[in-house]
Amino acid sequence: MRADSCSRIASGLRFTGLILLLTALVGCKTEKDPDQPTILGAPPSNAYLGVEYYYNWGAYGGEGILDYSLTNAPSWLALEDISNKARQGVIMYGVPGLTGGNRGEADLGKTEDINLVTTDGSLAGTMPFDIEVRYNPLVLEAGSFTEGEVPELAAPIGEHCEVPDLSEPGKHTFTINTYDDSGAVDGEKEVTLPTRQVAVKVSLEKPSVTRVGVAFELNSQYDPSRCDPSFTGTEPHQQCDFSAANGSDAIIGKDIVGLGTDSPEPVDENGDPLGYLSYEADENGYLTRGIVTLEPGITECYIRLEVVEDSFAELSESARLTLTEVRSGLAGLGPNNGGVQTTLTIDDNEPVVALETLEGGLRDTLNVGDSREYRATLTGDRDGIVQARLIHSESSTARLHSEFVIEQQENGLWVEKPTLSFPVDQDQVTFRVRVPADSYTNPDLADRFIQMALDEAYQAGREAFARTASEDLLRISLNELTTPVVLPGSGGFVPTDMALGHNGRLFLAGYDSGDGNRVKVRIFDQKGNQLQEVGVTLAGASIAPSSPVIGVVNRKVTENNTKVDRYEFVVAYTTGDDIAGTTPAGGDDVLVSLFRFDGDFNGGEYVPYWTLRSGTAGDDRIREAGINPDSGYVILSGETSGTWPGESSAGRVDSFLQRIDTVLDGETPVPAVAWTRQVGSAGDDAVAGSSVLSMSPTLFGSAAGSVGGAEVIGGEDAYFYAYSGASTMPTVHQVGTAGNETVVAGLFGGNNLWLLGEGDGKYSVATGEDDLQTLVREPLSSQAGFLLSYSSTGEVSRAFTLNDTADASSEVFHALTGFDGDMVAGGDTNGNFTGAAVPSSGQTQGIVSRISLVEPVATDDSEPAFRNEWRYQLAVGDTSVQGLANYRDDEITALVHRGEDRMILLFSPEGQLLTPLN
Repeated sequence: MRADSCSRIASGLRFTGLILLLTALVGCKTEKDPDQPTILGAPPSNAYLGVEYYYNWGAYGGEGILDYSLTNAPSWLALEDISNKARQGVIMYGVPGLTGGNRGEADLGKTEDINLVTTDGSLAGTMPFDIEVRYNPLVLEAGSFTEGEVPELAAPIGEHCEVPDLSEPGKHTFTINTYDDSGAVDGEKEVTLPTRQVAVKVSLEKPSVTRVGVAFELNSQYDPSRCDPSFTGTEPHQQCDFSAANGSDAIIGKDIVGLGTDSPEPVDENGDPLGYLSYEADENGYLTRGIVTLEPGITECYIRLEVVEDSFAELSESARLTLTEVRSGLAGLGPNNGGVQTTLTIDDNEPVVALETLEGGLRDTLNVGDSREYRATLTGDRDGIVQARLIHSESSTARLHSEFVIEQQENGLWVEKPTLSFPVDQDQVTFRVRVPADSYTNPDLADRFIQMALDEAYQAGREAFARTASEDLLRISLNELTTPVVLPGSGGFVPTDMALGHNGRLFLAGYDSGDGNRVKVRIFDQKGNQLQEVGVTLAGASIAPSSPVIGVVNRKVTENNTKVDRYEFVVAYTTGDDIAGTTPAGGDDVLVSLFRFDGDFNGGEYVPYWTLRSGTAGDDRIREAGINPDSGYVILSGETSGTWPGESSAGRVDSFLQRIDTVLDGETPVPAVAWTRQVGSAGDDAVAGSSVLSMSPTLFGSAAGSVGGAEVIGGEDAYFYAYSGASTMPTVHQVGTAGNETVVAGLFGGNNLWLLGEGDGKYSVATGEDDLQTLVREPLSSQAGFLLSYSSTGEVSRAFTLNDTADASSEVFHALTGFDGDMVAGGDTNGNFTGAAVPSSGQTQGIVSRISLVEPVATDDSEPAFRNEWRYQLAVGDTSVQGLANYRDDEITALVHRGEDRMILLFSPEGQLLTPLN
């Protein structure tokens, strides 16, 4: 028993010991080993000369306090004292160029694989990094100044120098050359002129621990030896001092200086001297250089300059402000120390002269052999007499002293004098332009024109001359056609339509009653000389008189990889007669012919390109023909009593719109109808014309009934629709009032469709809720004209009424053309349309009216815009204006019926008849 008991006791002791051993072993396994020392952070990769570089590293791990060291570090970079640290980590600090031996720019560059090492004595951690030392760049702001004005300085952003007080004017004395009329120097003159203070901000990208002093200077590209290419004389000369090459360059020491010769020392806003700024003299003795000093920590400072307020008419001039050298401290002239430069622009403040007609316009036309007065107006501050010397501009095709002279009145006589003089108390003077006929020559087809300008070459460098806000002041076209072109109607050519083409060519389309009524086109130059007669109908044919229409275009096309001008015209007319080479379609058909110009800009002829006869079984009447200037396709519009292929008839007479393309049949160009669209009402619809300039070809007219399903508004409504060849029916816009609006002409301009017509209403546009505009009509006692403007979606925007002043006579209109942003309408009256005309008893008289589209100024205190509106009534009876065309926005060309005769008359932009009737 005892032995068993002892055995059991021994076994229990052995088990207990095993448990204790396992417990001890388990306790050893769960005790944590110390962490590897680890550095935390990512220091800036860029440092700057003279700028503190500071970074606070973090760290963890290791047993006890960590020690730190740098390896492969630049000499300027070090660790702060690391003893007695309260936490893990270390501060890295340095000033490139200063610390570590004052190495300056030798510290520039990139150091790679710098290592920060930390250790607890047994374990270590590292953090590699790179640092690139760069220049601390200086920067200059650009400056734009005006003579006589003090600029407003922007509020500083960072630590800055004292802001200069710019309010006090200064004075500057210097010497200028004086010139005779030829530009040769005839003396010198010392002038003392006022100056205005300006300032340019200079910035340092980073605050430096050093005082940075940097030198600056003013300079420009002005070079008095840089003469005009045409100059052959001896320097100095006006053509060198103020050559075209020098025109935009400021003269340092005369247009801008650092400190004027008689200017007070610069002060800050508290009246204290600007201690950070000093000036130095240049080689001419003017203070145009200096030093600006930025104290430690300052990042913004100012270079104060002075702009001279001279009395010379000048272009905007440019000077350069350059930082040339860092005299003290550590900084860079730009990021790469390659230099710092900014442009200073100086705008002139001399009085401005404007030229205009006595009515206030900027365009006029003057007959060769005539003269006319014009007005010059001076605006702006001045101290004494100011002059302005006139000349033609470079774009002018007429030259002063060659094709025209400028005259002024002296002692009641007109004398040649191109220099205008404005007395102190007078801001407007008149002068006269005269075009001598005996010495006038012009070999070109087009009229010459004067683009009046200031003679800047003469005025440059001369005191008390005005400047101009634009190069071109007044345009005067010189007309050589001073008598009407008369085409007798008995047994000769009868024009029915006209157009103006390239280089001023006038195209008259009509029929020749002395040659079987064949359709022809006669082409004239601006002098009234016939250049060519083009036979449209085949020679030998005999047809009934017709009313041909014509369209002219100048297209840009690519031929042999080169952009060239292509001049074309299209003529269309209606005939039911047999013509060789054509196949009749039914009743009256449409014949259309395309012609192209063969020659250069001035000389050559139009030759046939193709001819097409098309139509329906009914009668087809052509109303307008045109050529798209982009693609060159032909658009025809008119009326039909039949049905075009693929279309359906809506009533008795419908409108039709047709596109004809030019395609190749082998090598031969031939016409091909691309599409025809027929739209109408149940009655007789009238077509007034069409446009090829809108986004899609557009037809317009008037009808008494629903056109294409559109809603009827009144008796006879205006309508229009656009079509581009889609399979769907076009959307018809039927517009007008409860009255009758008969449309006779129209055109597309300013993204709107303008419709000219006649009725017995006075029209206006009313704006209602949601800015919805509505056409409003008030009844009149007589028939008058109207001009309405519609958007492509049918919204009305403008409305004008063309009625006689007494509302007693009947006005009929036939023609419309755009002119210099306005509209011009023509027709006839049986009364007094202008209010000052003498009516011709029992006969109509031709009328022309310019309608200004300039919006009236809404506010009472605003200067009203010039609105060139006028009316003209021919003094001869039995006349009517049937066609109008625009020549260069210089002349309005009118096709006038006078009994059986036809005439071409010309009107100036302000309504003067240039071809008086006998």
